Order: sequence, then C-alpha cells, then structure tokens
Amino acid sequence: MEITAIKSQLSISTVLQYYGLKPDKNAKMCCPFHEDKTPSMQIYYKTQTAYCFSTNCKTHGKSMDVIDFIMHKENLTKHEAIRKAQEIINPNSENPTISKERFLNNMFQYFRNAINNSKPAKEYLEKRGLDFTRIEVGYNSAQFHHGERKTEELLKQALEVGLLQDKGLINSRTGEKGYSPFAKWCICFALRNQKNEVTGLYFRSILNDDKAKHYYLKNRSGLYPNYPRKETKKLILTEAIIDCASLLQIKEIRDNYSLISCFGTNGLNEEILHSIKNLSELEEIIFCFDQDDAGKKAVEKYANEFKIYNPKFKISTVELPNNDVNETLQLHDEEIFTKLLEERIALQSPNLIEKNSKNEAKFIFSNEIEEVKERVTGLNPVEITEEKPVKSVSNPTDFLQQKELLKSLNKLIEKSELLAKKTADCYYF
Repeated sequence: MEITAIKSQLSISTVLQYYGLKPDKNAKMCCPFHEDKTPSMQIYYKTQTAYCFSTNCKTHGKSMDVIDFIMHKENLTKHEAIRKAQEIINPNSENPTISKERFLNNMFQYFRNAINNSKPAKEYLEKRGLDFTRIEVGYNSAQFHHGERKTEELLKQALEVGLLQDKGLINSRTGEKGYSPFAKWCICFALRNQKNEVTGLYFRSILNDDKAKHYYLKNRSGLYPNYPRKETKKLILTEAIIDCASLLQIKEIRDNYSLISCFGTNGLNEEILHSIKNLSELEEIIFCFDQDDAGKKAVEKYANEFKIYNPKFKISTVELPNNDVNETLQLHDEEIFTKLLEERIALQSPNLIEKNSKNEAKFIFSNEIEEVKERVTGLNPVEITEEKPVKSVSNPTDFLQQKELLKSLNKLIEKSELLAKKTADCYYF
C-alpha cells in the first residue's frame, strides 16, 4: 500500500484511539513522547497531523502525520511504521498470520486501549497509586475474541500463546465452540526481549486478592519493562512488576537509573542475569525488595552472587518505610524515593565495614586484621609501611572516640586489603 493511500484511509483520530489517547475539546492533549503535565500537543484534524509545542519533546519542531506518530509511539523505523499503519487499517489482511511477537504487541495495545473504557481497572490502578497515562499498562476484560475482532486466525494465535484455553466448552445459545479466557479481569504488563519486542505478558488480578493474583503466559520470556540501556551505570532491581511500574512513573528515577523487575524473591532468572552481564559500564546494582524476611534473604543471596561474579560491582539496598515499593508509593509522595535512593545502604563484607543508614561506621576492630593474618600463614609476608601505625584497640568505645577516626579506619582497610590479596579467600567491597 502506498503512503498516500495509507494517509487517505487512516485518520489521526483512529491512530489516537488505537493507542488509547483522547484529546480534549480543544484538540489538545498531553504529549505521549515526553513527561508532560500541561497539554502541549495540538491535534489538527483538517490536516490529519499532530504537533508538540514543548521544547523538551524529541519531536519538537516537526509536524507529524499518522505514520510519523506511529513511528515515534512504538520506536519503529519508517518502514516498520508503514507496516504497522497497514495493520491498523486492515488487521485481517491477505496474509493474516503474523509472528508471536507482533501478535502479542497487538494484543497488548488492545489491552492498553481497554483501560479507557474500564472504570474498575482505573479505580484499581488509582488505589495502587499507578497512573495509566504515565506507564504502559492494559486491562483484560476477556472480550477480545468476541464481535468483529473474532476471526479464525485470532482464535488460533490466542490459543497458541495461551490467551485462550480450550476446555471443550459449547455455547448453549448458539451451539458454537467456546473458549475460556486466560487472566480475566486483570491489569496487564508487557515483557520485552532485547529487540524491544513483546514476548510475554504478565497479569495482575484486580479482584480476589486473597486468591490467585499473578498470571503469566506459558513459556514466559522477556524482561519488564525492557532490556536496560547499554550505557547503564546504575541499575535498580525490584521484587515485583508493580513495584517497578511504581518507580517508572518518576521522571528523576527514569533519567538516572535503569530498572528491571524480578519475578518474585526467587525470580532473578538467567535472562535477567544475562542482560546484566552485558552491561559493560555498570557500576552499581541497587535492590528495592520487600522488607519482609523473604525479601531480605533474597537480597543477601543475590548480593553475594553478584560479588562473586564481579567484585567491582557496588551492591546496595534501599530500606523502605513500608513493606514494598508500591505500598510506600500509596502512603507517601513520590519524592520520598529520591531521598531513599540517596540514603541507600552499601552492602559490603561484614568482616570489614558495616554501615547504618546514616553512613556511620558501626564496627571495625583490630582482631579482624589478626584473622586475615592467620589465613595467610605460610605465604610470603606482605610488607606494609605506614607513617603512623594504627594502634590495636580492645575497647570499641575507645576506638570510636579516638582522634582522626576516619584516617585510622582507612589505614585498617588498606592493610586488610593488602593482606587479603595473598589468600584465595579474599574479602571484596
């Protein structure tokens, strides 16, 4: 299909509706391409174009037609945007079979659009402190396989990925075969692969919180919200997807950190580990796990694994005032997370330094140096020269009250590092 034909058949109104966007009565709306609290995008129905007046927007200065809008909305090439426009015009084309990734992407866009028409879904998100205009979230009302959308190809692909289940049902009124929808009445989040394609969907029930809550499509793959940027220096790991979505709403966090959600306390899987190992510029991993015993044990376990993999990583954890990130979001202003991240606690070898939330040294005594010496017995001695030797202090209170405490601490740390290099059982920061 020619570009002129696409533009004649696909209106800007249809594109906006497809993505769940609704301008106000003056044809203005918040721009979907940047953080925008005051509507800065104007829709021009006569020319079928859109224009953002904000200088903070990547599209500023460019009038967008329907293809440009699709290209920026989904981060596609021009050619891919043209193909997407054709799909929006005619979802049941001559070659309806599409890849699993494209099918899941289309379904996720459908679920995202459904949020606008679901009062229960919007109320649930509001209760959880989540703003569906700032994050990518959908809602499964389980009506996607009815009405005009119902085709043999849709049913086939929905069955293949697990969105529908064949339980031998027969419609008593029509006599037609029926299917059981998966994850009915759930909000939905997309999992993405390294190419940013949708490869899986996660669902969270908005009902029956005391029963089943979490659902994944079969053969789960992909990360939420996506693979981290290659230039990532600081990476935040959350325990749950809703926790990660809570932090994604905050512009300052998005601008300064990459984020990945684990799939529970035992859900730091091989795909997540592989994505982290490919971050050549990564300096720090920050855990934002739940404050219960399971969350704390998981942080300790994974922190040790990361230290073994790369002792140069700085590992830290955020102490939340409530049980998890989302609960903290519900009970506090968003600004609290900036402060909590600033006060994050470095997880270092307990035999060297342990710090509290105020970054004050809690203990380090000369007997730890003696322990390191015992480990290197029989090895070539390490010569350590100091202008002023650090005295061994048996009384912790006297040690902490001495003058030039920080210099003494640094000398002890340097001394222990040099000694530790002579043993296979090294202590890492």
